[in-house]
Amino acid sequence: MNVLNKRSAKHSSVSAVFTAVVILLVMLANAVFSLLASRYSLYFDLTDAGLWTLSDSAKTAVAEAEGDITITFCSDRDYVESNYYMQYISNTANELEKEFDNIHVRYVNSKRDPHLLKAYKNTTDTSIKETDVIVEKGNALERASDEAPSEFRKLSADAFYVSDTSTGEYWAYNGEEIFAAACLAVTADETPKALFTTGHGESVALTDISYFVNVIAMAGFDVGYIDLATEEIPEDCRLLIINNPTRDFIGYDPSGNVDESVSEIRKIDEFLEENRTLMVFKDPSSDYLQNLEEFLYTWGIVFGEGTVYDTASSLDMAGTTVYAQYADEGTIAASLQKELRNSAAPPKTVFDTARPIYVSDIYTAAIDEEGNATNTYEYYGNNAYREMSTVYFASPSAVVKQDGETVDDVGGYSLMTITRELNYKNSDTYFGYVMAAGTKNFTADDYINSNTYGNKDIIYYALRMMGREKVPADIDFKVFATTEIENMTSAQAIRAAVLLITVLPLAAAVVGIVVITRRKYR
Repeated sequence: MNVLNKRSAKHSSVSAVFTAVVILLVMLANAVFSLLASRYSLYFDLTDAGLWTLSDSAKTAVAEAEGDITITFCSDRDYVESNYYMQYISNTANELEKEFDNIHVRYVNSKRDPHLLKAYKNTTDTSIKETDVIVEKGNALERASDEAPSEFRKLSADAFYVSDTSTGEYWAYNGEEIFAAACLAVTADETPKALFTTGHGESVALTDISYFVNVIAMAGFDVGYIDLATEEIPEDCRLLIINNPTRDFIGYDPSGNVDESVSEIRKIDEFLEENRTLMVFKDPSSDYLQNLEEFLYTWGIVFGEGTVYDTASSLDMAGTTVYAQYADEGTIAASLQKELRNSAAPPKTVFDTARPIYVSDIYTAAIDEEGNATNTYEYYGNNAYREMSTVYFASPSAVVKQDGETVDDVGGYSLMTITRELNYKNSDTYFGYVMAAGTKNFTADDYINSNTYGNKDIIYYALRMMGREKVPADIDFKVFATTEIENMTSAQAIRAAVLLITVLPLAAAVVGIVVITRRKYR
């Protein structure tokens, strides 16, 4: 009997050692595989939407970007990949790096090595966040740390996702399109021109617009000037800026007394038909300019007379330095200041001494699915489709005064608007834009050269959206799968927990007792 017990003990010891060795080998293999999977992005994409797989349409779009491109994450790789949402972005970047030899990915700790990211602060924001992603032209891995980066885009993590407007929750991933657009933008061959018009008393002295010019240059434009009465708009001009004119532009003349070739309005009109952008700033002190304002009327823009006052929401006691309210969701205008509006502390945007902007009567309010009028106004006519919306409003308590007298007290006046025209050319879709503000002070140094206000940011975003970026087509965002476990009720969750915690282990224990008993009495 003792011999049998010794043999049993020996077999038990060998079995225990063997089990321990097997467990250690499994743990070691798991650790090694996890390390390799993290380093070389080894995984199987079993999601219906292909969330972890680079789509063919994205590959086709990014393939058009020539030259080296660097994608920089502003945190260590461990931090990025431990963050659920940043992990998706990192995965797409790494897939791009594996697919294209000219794309390089790096991870820089913004807290430990802030000097490596200092050069990227000269855009719209004053800080680099741990969740920011930077796409730049060139190989940053080979660039000296003190060398300024070339063309680049700094993107927030929110930009890579589509969120529910009511809850703010992400419901789809749009990283492929965002990366493709950024890669195409930073490697674009042309550097488009932004030209200030002259000859009409505009505010174009460099001492008055130096910081405005800097913002335009940061957005990727070469800045210059043009006299439309004597010059043609060059092909590489993407943006015209009319900054507070005091004299009118040469218009069309049906009588034929004015040569149509010198018509400045005609030149602007044809310019906008070619996927171009016009910005107009017009102060309350400026007189009515018939030719220019009749042209803007066809774009939905009517500059009202007088100045907007809002003592309840103003930087000064007089009420003329108005804090503006952000546009409604779901409009063209809202997309301009999405990042500003969704930030933890949205900056104040200031309109100093501004006239109201009204909608021309040839435009009608668009209707939503519930039959309600929206902040978007539409126009169909002369083979054109245009839609206009307000970028910034005054509060409902605002009034309009002229010569000290209140001339309008309905409140909620438009302070900045954007109109977009849809054009088709060679089966492609193009957009012409007109952005208008009723003040010359929106781009004044006090506001645009300040980290306190959002004036610089909205100009920067507008330049990006309207005049510079090439948006790739046919890249769909990827909707997150909805699983049964996410839709469980509390009662269902409790029942499932009880099943996993008690019933299944109890069943395993019963089976074990039965097996041991049978062996004992065999």
